[in-house]
This record gives sequence, C-alpha cells and structure tokens, in this order.
Amino acid sequence: MKKEKKKNNLKVFGFISFIILLLLYSFFLLQSKFFLEADASAPTHNVVVDKQKEQNDKASRMDDFLDPDELRNKNSKEETKVEEKSQTEEPSKPEQVPDPVVEVDKPTTSTPKPEDNEDPKETPSIPSRAVYLTFDDGPHKVSVEILALLEKYNAKATFFMLDNNIKQYPDAVKEMVNKGHSVGLHGVTHDKKKFYQSSQSVVGEMNQTKQTIFEITGVETDLIRTPFGSSPHMTDGYKQAVAAQGYKLWDWNIDSRDWQFRDGRYVDSVIEQLNKLNRVNEPIVILLHERPETLQHLPRLLDYLTQQGYEFKALDSSMHPIQLF
Repeated sequence: MKKEKKKNNLKVFGFISFIILLLLYSFFLLQSKFFLEADASAPTHNVVVDKQKEQNDKASRMDDFLDPDELRNKNSKEETKVEEKSQTEEPSKPEQVPDPVVEVDKPTTSTPKPEDNEDPKETPSIPSRAVYLTFDDGPHKVSVEILALLEKYNAKATFFMLDNNIKQYPDAVKEMVNKGHSVGLHGVTHDKKKFYQSSQSVVGEMNQTKQTIFEITGVETDLIRTPFGSSPHMTDGYKQAVAAQGYKLWDWNIDSRDWQFRDGRYVDSVIEQLNKLNRVNEPIVILLHERPETLQHLPRLLDYLTQQGYEFKALDSSMHPIQLF
C-alpha cells in the first residue's frame, strides 16, 4: 500500500516537473523571438560599429602578445594601406544647392569696378578756375614792371587806359599787346562832369581813345570801362549809345580798393571778397589800378590766387560783360 502511494507521488511530481519545464521552454522561446526581432529592427550602422569595435578589441588583445618590432611593422603596413586607399578613392562631392534667387532693382546706370591689376588713378589736381585782373588809369611809369611780374606768373590781364597816358607811355601799350594782354578804353578826361555830360561826350571820349590805341598798336578794341564804373552815372540812354557803337561795357565784381588803402590791405580785401563771392555764372573780375603801391603788394595776391588754382586770363570780345547795378 505504501509502495503504491509512493509511486503515485512520483507520477504527480514528474507531471508537475514536466509542466514547469514546458513553461520554461515556452518562455525562453518567446524571449529569443523577441530579441531576434529587436536585432533585426536595429540600425545596421550600430551593428557594424559594434562588430568593428569587437574586431579592434581582438586586434588590440593580439597586439599585446606581439613583439614591439613586429607591432611597428604591422602599424606601418596598415598606414600604407590607408594612404593607398585614400589616393585611389575619389572623395564624394557634396551636393550643390543653388543659391536662392533674390530680385533687386537694377540701377539705370552702373559704374564699372576697377580691375585688380589696374593701376591706381592719380589724385586729380585742383581744377583750373579763371580770374580776370583788370588795371585802370594807365599806362603808368610802373606799367613795364607790372608786365614783367605778370609774365613770371604766366598771367594775362586787361588794361583800361586813358588817352593822355597812352600817348605818354606808348611803348608800354605796345608791350601789353605783344605779351598777349587785352587793351581797353577808359576815356580821356576821367572827370565826372565832363565825361557824363551827355551820351555824345561818353561816346566821343571812347572813340578818341580807341583811335589813339589803334594808331600806336594797330589793334581795334571794343572793350570799355567808364570812369568810376557804370553805376549810377551811365543811364540807359548812355548804355544804348555805347552799345550802338559796338562797345562792350565792363565793370567788376571785386573791388580791391587799392585806390583807398594804398598798401597791402588791398590784398586782404580781395581775398575776403573772393571767399564771399557766390556768382558761379559770372567771371571773377578784379578791379586794380596801375600804381606803385599796387605793384608793391601784387606778388602776394598772385601767389594766393595761384595756390588756390586760379588761372589768370584776359577779357575778350566774345564774353558777356558784367556791370554794376
């Protein structure tokens, strides 16, 4: 009886053990399937990296057993293989992405850029500006010296002369013409009451002076300047009378006042007026006189004007005259 009971217990134990083994087998089978699916879904890059790392670890462990000389030879061979591989393989070209197109307003005109190999341009010099020096009441005993000084500066000027003085210094008038200066008429008397007595007196004095210059130099001039300027003595009737004779009536826009200062202050006066002058459409005409005091300080004026880039020119018949108002 006891034997049968023991036998039955063994059967029950065996059955239970079988069931447990079966459950364990099923569990491991499911787990293996799960890991296989996870490995299949993992990136190949990581697998390759892991395998490469494993191989490197093995190689490193093998290197520990190599002789140092053999290890250096091995490293040298590997470096040579890597270098040969890098030379034979072409580097992959990066994909070129076109730049975004941006629409801009195009200018109507464009300034070309200088080429890299183009020589740099020189800094432009001060542009030449014309200035017209005019001398009244001559000729004078200092006329020849004035002409010599103007020649040193390559300067041309205009001389408005009186009839009696022309007759007294004819050689000076001839030299004015020979040096390329302009000669003009300033009348005979230089007396307000006599000169401005009538339109006939104005025209008569200019005609007489014109004839004297022509007899001495052979030059006929139509440039005139009335004594003390055209304002306020030259009436509209007087102006029409001289215009009918073909004369060009000139005044000035800078009065040096050398007739008043009689010293170097007239140079300062010219510079001050010149800096204030804002008549871009008119020539710069400076009033001077043939006097010893004017000659004495004239070099300073010529130096200043030269340094400022002015070019000294003479008036001519083609120019439009400026007049006082």
